[in-house]
Amino acid sequence: MRRNVSLILICLMLFHAPSLVRAETCNERSKEVIFHSCDTPANITLKFYPLELKRDRRDILSVTGAYSSGDRFGVEGLAFKAARLVSLRFQSWDGALLISPNGNPQIHNVENIHFLGHTYNLRISSDRRIFIRKAQDGGWSMIQSHLLITDSVLDLLVIPNARRFIRRMFFTDLKGWGIYETKAAVTLYEAALEIQKNINPLMVMNLDMGAYNYCQVNNNSNFDSCGELLTNHKNLTNLITIQLLNNN
Repeated sequence: MRRNVSLILICLMLFHAPSLVRAETCNERSKEVIFHSCDTPANITLKFYPLELKRDRRDILSVTGAYSSGDRFGVEGLAFKAARLVSLRFQSWDGALLISPNGNPQIHNVENIHFLGHTYNLRISSDRRIFIRKAQDGGWSMIQSHLLITDSVLDLLVIPNARRFIRRMFFTDLKGWGIYETKAAVTLYEAALEIQKNINPLMVMNLDMGAYNYCQVNNNSNFDSCGELLTNHKNLTNLITIQLLNNN
């Protein structure tokens, strides 16, 4: 089913907006790109436990975002959705996915977040407190994860005997943002090399899969599984949901 995601998304685009065609400025996509905002104008919402898995007809794709705790229930890393503070468990991971109040995503290095005219290093507790307060007051949302590429440069090391899995990643490039999924099981380093070679993104952040590999894609308002969830749905702690814009 995972291999059919791109075809399903193309069908969805045509179903919801028959007048839309690929803009001349959008590049042809690698089939591993399962969504790109240049092809389909959309926005993002972060959803946190308790999750209602009912789907809106505007939903395009929902995937697990931040890592879930292995020894306690909850989202790992700093996480919030506007006024709701979900997790203060700030981790050493260097990636931050910020979502603006109108659903536009940004990827930052946690040591260098340019936000509302200021630069914050979230590894410094005083910076982190100020940033959280200002971001929440402004209606922003956030999750943490590993950065794989920063400013088009690989941002990770080769780990000997690293485990291989199918990898799903959130990326930004000159045309917008999207989600990429490897065809084969690879290490994080191999995944970074693959996405760099195929689409040359600006920023790339790893998304949680493994037992929490939740993925649902809208096929003309019928939602199909595009991931292999190995845990109970009730154990899901967070989702990234991509939605068509209201005016589509």
